[in-house]
Amino acid sequence: MGPKSTPRPLWTRLRENLTWRPKVHFDRESGVVVVHLGPFRTREVRMEQIRRIEAGNRDNLAADTVFLFFHIDREPVLAVSELDSGFTSLVEVMREYFPGIEGWEGAVPPVRFQLTSLELWKRPLLGDVTPEDDLPGTSQV
Repeated sequence: MGPKSTPRPLWTRLRENLTWRPKVHFDRESGVVVVHLGPFRTREVRMEQIRRIEAGNRDNLAADTVFLFFHIDREPVLAVSELDSGFTSLVEVMREYFPGIEGWEGAVPPVRFQLTSLELWKRPLLGDVTPEDDLPGTSQV
């Protein structure tokens, strides 16, 4: 995971709040995912708050739309659509911090009107066993 998040400048937040179209991006300087839902409707999520990322879909008559769901500590889930401006750039940047997120297209169902869910990344817990722990010849302390 990357560096800890820092507060974003007030001027940047105010300027971005004027966005009318849904847009998403990752602010590297402050380490937050920023989602603009409309004018003066912005949500910022610090990287260290993200507990799990999954991909899922919503079916409508025109086509399937894939969403990334960011499960966050002590906050509601954040959903980002593949149709949101900046989605592709967000995935490219986030794969450095959350390996597996680039597999989001796996949530596209093979059959129409079928709901899918795919876990892309999960924060390891302190007691979780890592693959290196299972190597022969390594001792468990």
